[in-house]
Amino acid sequence: MKKYTASFAGWIAQRLYNIGSWLEKKYSSTDLQEKFVDLAPTDKADKDGIYSDALIFAIKNPNVFNIALTGPYGSGKSSIIQAFLKTYRRRPLHISLATFVPENNSEEENVSRQEIERSILQQMLYGADANKLPLSRFKRIQSPGVGALLKSLYITLGVISIWYIMERREDIINGSYFTPPVLDNIVDLGFFSFAVIFLWALLHYFYIKSFGLSLKGISLKNVEIKPACDDETSILNRHLDEIIYFFQSTNYELVIIEDLDRFNNSDIFVTLREINCLVNANAGVKRHIRFLYALRDDMFINTERTKFFEFIIPVIPIIM
Repeated sequence: MKKYTASFAGWIAQRLYNIGSWLEKKYSSTDLQEKFVDLAPTDKADKDGIYSDALIFAIKNPNVFNIALTGPYGSGKSSIIQAFLKTYRRRPLHISLATFVPENNSEEENVSRQEIERSILQQMLYGADANKLPLSRFKRIQSPGVGALLKSLYITLGVISIWYIMERREDIINGSYFTPPVLDNIVDLGFFSFAVIFLWALLHYFYIKSFGLSLKGISLKNVEIKPACDDETSILNRHLDEIIYFFQSTNYELVIIEDLDRFNNSDIFVTLREINCLVNANAGVKRHIRFLYALRDDMFINTERTKFFEFIIPVIPIIM
């Protein structure tokens, strides 16, 4: 009796401790918020909802695929996007290149176009669940779950069935293995059927996996064979099939790209616009994919900006 009483008292004490910790954390965090302010984008920037309404209009417009949110550095473009995402219920694909900006403008530290495009591709592909991209050539580490346990059980039963069939191969050849073809012979028929299904599933698995293989190069002493796309400078163009497959296999409809204007490279914008056109024109993508760019005002001249974007939202900074 004393053991159960002590256990119950310990349980009550633990619950009281958890409640006290929760109350302390709640009120202490409130006090800290009054003393300190973080520098992260806030979702309270667009209180009147003007910019959010403009973004919603652009996203719902069937003629708009490339949207620009323009403004000088520090004007609150990221905060406007965060405020908009409170009303936008779908999950967007967020690509940020702030960590790739060099600390100064020296030519030695300028980031190359391939590094920028590699970062865009990595954030795009590695941000999705690996189970949704089984045919991707970019493999990720996956934690085994219940499905892995069932697969191992299936493989074990398949190996046992094949071993059983091999032991009775002479009976299979002369036809005695299938007689009598009734329920009295259900064990032999069951092993044979399972072995056939297992072999078919095994061949189908390797056939599907072969879709993700790519030829890197063949070297024969003085002769070297490489794919034609190996000489392409654009990594995004080289892996265009991966990008289209990504949008075919996921449900993203909005791609948010920030800090791309810091590199002063308009060629990357042209490549992304071409990719947007190809993805939306692909028959396997059953929805509209829109790219939202947050960039400064002087990134493009007026004529280039109106040709590149179908909808432009200028951000007017407010000095408090």
